[in-house]
Amino acid sequence: MEVAGDASTWRSVGADPSHRRALRPAPTLAEMVAIDDARSALCNLVAAAFIGARREAAGMSTFTFEHPWYLVALVAVAALAWVRLRAKPAGVRLSSLHQLREAPRGLRSRLWWLPDALRLLALAILVVAMARPQQVNREMISGEGIDIMIALDMSGSMNAVDASDQQIRSVQNAGGEPLNRFGTARKILKQFIRARKSDRVGLVIFGAEAYLRFPPTLDYQRLLNALDALVLDNGRRVSNQDNTCPNQCTIQGSGTAIGDALNRAYMRLEKSKSKSKMVILITDGRQEGGSMEALTVPKYIASLPQKERVRIYTFLVGSGRDSRLPAIDPLRGTMLRDRRGRLQYQRPQRPFPTDPALLKEVAKLTGGMFYQSYDPQKFAEDFKDLERTTFKVKVHTSRKEMFFSWLLMGLALLGLDQLLRLTWLRRFPA
Repeated sequence: MEVAGDASTWRSVGADPSHRRALRPAPTLAEMVAIDDARSALCNLVAAAFIGARREAAGMSTFTFEHPWYLVALVAVAALAWVRLRAKPAGVRLSSLHQLREAPRGLRSRLWWLPDALRLLALAILVVAMARPQQVNREMISGEGIDIMIALDMSGSMNAVDASDQQIRSVQNAGGEPLNRFGTARKILKQFIRARKSDRVGLVIFGAEAYLRFPPTLDYQRLLNALDALVLDNGRRVSNQDNTCPNQCTIQGSGTAIGDALNRAYMRLEKSKSKSKMVILITDGRQEGGSMEALTVPKYIASLPQKERVRIYTFLVGSGRDSRLPAIDPLRGTMLRDRRGRLQYQRPQRPFPTDPALLKEVAKLTGGMFYQSYDPQKFAEDFKDLERTTFKVKVHTSRKEMFFSWLLMGLALLGLDQLLRLTWLRRFPA
């Protein structure tokens, strides 16, 4: 006689001895949740595999496949999982279920589904292994070994702040002071230098005269330290002193020797063996002082063969509309501050003279570009444009084979499946 117990507790189906299997309890709520979790995990694996096959993004590690068409077999694995999870377990004939109802239900009875889940997961992983998964690492490499000389204006007008009174007060109310033109240029140059990988960068500073501050180098940290050490002439002078600046400025800012600066920058690049050489000129004024005209070097460069030319990129920074200078006490030569210790600013007595036509001509003669930046935001955008258009970006791609990792993972799960079936979760009768 075939006895079927309480349907909510036990299942007993099938009388054919060839189909006899271990009596299985009906799944409880916790077991049903576990089954759903296993099903969700398998579905997530399928989705991740298909999505990963198409993911590509520069500058990061991605997951791709050499033979993605093998992933179609995951559909068959998913269908097999669906059929297996919906199949009713077989049973055995018992004369009575009284003792079985009283028997404690252990962990083994609750994990009856685990071997099947491991086998299905192993099959899915082996399918992924057949598709040859690969980890692709992409690294952005900027530049091609360019030699760069930066010619930075340190004249007194670089003390100007290109901001309105309201903007200045907003920064001061936040506890700071607005960056002047020199401070803005230094900040942007430091970002530019940090982004270099294989480009040699040097520095020329100029005011009333021009000096080589740092020759072209790959030691970017020392160059950054040299930039940090620069002290701008703040224009303070006392009547009983000579023309030296009392704030220990790096260079006197009573002039703008653009021609001398270009000459010194070019001399450092003339003997360079680099295939690509360039000068970045940053100024807020026009040629004033110095021993060489601003167009002397550009005209000479234009007369050279194409392979020997040095490109000059010119930046005219600052605005004549919203510019302020720190107020100076004419008797003490100190910067004026308010009661809260904040610097006071005033409009310059006369507009700062500029010569955009000259800087355009310098860039045109040498094959460079001219930028005119009216405020710090525009200056930063122009410098980014220079990097995008001038420095070639190469993408270095490396691939790491993950076939054996996935293969070993799948075989390990199959081995665990067989081990559980033969030992701890062995079914009786077989």
